[in-house]
Amino acid sequence: MAGISTLWVPLLTTLAGIGSLTLVSTAYSTIRFLTLHLITPSHPLQSYKRADPEPAYALITGSSAGIGFGIARALIQQGFNIILLGHLAGELASAKEQLQTLVPSASIQILVMDARTASPEEMQAAVQSIAHLNVSILVNNVGGNPVTLPPFRVLGNYSSGDVDAVINQNARFMARLTAMMLPILSRRKEEGGKGAERGERSLIINLSSAGRIGLPWLVMYGATKAFNWAFSCGLSRELSVDPGTRHIDCLAILPGDVKSQGNCEGVSANDPRSDEFAEQVVRKVDCAVGRGMKELRPWMMHGVQDWVLGILPEGVKSKELIKVLGKKKDAFNGAWEKSR
Repeated sequence: MAGISTLWVPLLTTLAGIGSLTLVSTAYSTIRFLTLHLITPSHPLQSYKRADPEPAYALITGSSAGIGFGIARALIQQGFNIILLGHLAGELASAKEQLQTLVPSASIQILVMDARTASPEEMQAAVQSIAHLNVSILVNNVGGNPVTLPPFRVLGNYSSGDVDAVINQNARFMARLTAMMLPILSRRKEEGGKGAERGERSLIINLSSAGRIGLPWLVMYGATKAFNWAFSCGLSRELSVDPGTRHIDCLAILPGDVKSQGNCEGVSANDPRSDEFAEQVVRKVDCAVGRGMKELRPWMMHGVQDWVLGILPEGVKSKELIKVLGKKKDAFNGAWEKSR
């Protein structure tokens, strides 16, 4: 019996050690989570401003409404000039007017371009038209589900045009634009440009989605958002290798459900508005970049939801996703039916 008892000692010691490490790890993760969301700077993104007399510019795609406009609004209040990019000239003009009223001294430029149909030549011409500006931030926000209505449908009902439209708007455009903008974001003063002297940095923000895990009735949307996430993480690691691009930070943003012009059906009362979410993006980027994070869930409850999904068995996770997306499908498609 004594021999058997002694066999338990190493096992119990090992289990106690594992338990202690688990507690320490959990406490550490909890503290990091809370400090990320509860301690934010009053003047964020200062390292992305330039020493030039002209303030730095931020180029934001899909910025006439929703999260994109919210980010533009938050950035202009932090002293950045703004370049709005979208496909509807009237909405862009209205957005510019609102921002100009908010900060009359700011410079606001407009680029009219359709992410679904823009050719490489059109995109290159647009980039060249702003190449003289002091651009230090690129926000790849444009995205959506540009398919033939109703919006929530099984993949078997997608036309080839539907498939291409989602890929073009959500993935191809942002990849092409980022590649074209990298020479501008990487410029240095000693090279004749307006670059990263004295610690000045550039920033690329890529809007992905919690839907990157794969959503029923939104298969193409979720797939392109997974592309956004992988593209962003890979680019972040790539930029850190080259001395000529180490000053460019790259971060993927993972929203959950956000109330916006394009997402107004089947949204919970507890979900953030697009302007609220955008403000948290701007305020939490510094901390995320400083920690070397590749992805950020700016809204605190989205982080909690993602953590819960991550620990659920796949069977339970799929059941819950189908239930939640089923309700959203009924709300969106029902609203479409009524509007016909």
